[in-house]
Amino acid sequence: MKTITAYGIGFILLLHVAGCNDHTEEKYFTGEIEYRYTYESNVLNTDSLAKERPVKGIFRYDLANYQSRFQGKDTFTYYYSGSLNKALSQSGNSENYTCEDYGLVTDSVISWKLYPAGEKVLGQVCDVLELQKKNSLVLYYVSRAEKIAPATYQKHKAYNWDVYGEKSNGGLILKMEHRFKVFTMKGIATNLVNQENNFKAFEIDENTFIQFCKGDK
Repeated sequence: MKTITAYGIGFILLLHVAGCNDHTEEKYFTGEIEYRYTYESNVLNTDSLAKERPVKGIFRYDLANYQSRFQGKDTFTYYYSGSLNKALSQSGNSENYTCEDYGLVTDSVISWKLYPAGEKVLGQVCDVLELQKKNSLVLYYVSRAEKIAPATYQKHKAYNWDVYGEKSNGGLILKMEHRFKVFTMKGIATNLVNQENNFKAFEIDENTFIQFCKGDK
């Protein structure tokens, strides 16, 4: 009977360790990304659209939450807690917030496609996630290199954010196109700043959720 020598055992252990080292932990995007929004329409006046709707967006992500701010004629900010699966919405600098359950489906996805974008955005290679919804067609140009953490989308059924995250594997959105019946909203990332893992997305005290979502189950 053949025996395994000490050299053989050492070689097997070396292969095992090398194999384990190949499975590196996924690094998720934490930081801030800014977008510029424009509008197109064959029916409506695009200047009027731009005056009434957001022209700039600022998104902040950490490993569990995100904050999105839309600036235009008015400013609206949304604070999403991944652990609570709820969001606070704020108008302007108001100290009053509305608590919303983001576990509720607000739209339906009829079909989806994922394919190479054939272009780079901010120097990054992208895929296009195409979502055909009940009332609109959405195209997300998602980064292959930058991914947002699963906690920021997995339970987030509102606005089909969970579908976007699942189908794109959390690819950070660098460009988008929302085609509605009478107009199209386009957005493109203009600036991206990476931060360390201890970065906090919220610019409010997290205890604000306790105050305004207290009665929600």
